[in-house]
Amino acid sequence: MDRETVRSIVDEAQNEESNLVIWDKRDTFTVEPKAEISVEDDYLKIKMEDGKATVYVDYASIYKLVVEKDRTTRSSTRTGFGATI
Repeated sequence: MDRETVRSIVDEAQNEESNLVIWDKRDTFTVEPKAEISVEDDYLKIKMEDGKATVYVDYASIYKLVVEKDRTTRSSTRTGFGATI
């Protein structure tokens, strides 16, 4: 994945205060909005848990990035079924 695409997706996640879900060759993980993310020349640097953990993800190993947005409505298991008496 190229740097500018990663930068655009990271910016969107930060602006919307949404989670960023990263799939790479090794694992899938979710980055919460409070994490510090920096887009470097060859890798994405993520400081999580108030600096207690730092993750480096090489752009070449990323195959999917998703901005996880909260749903504004909640569906019910009973939506459209049954009636209240």
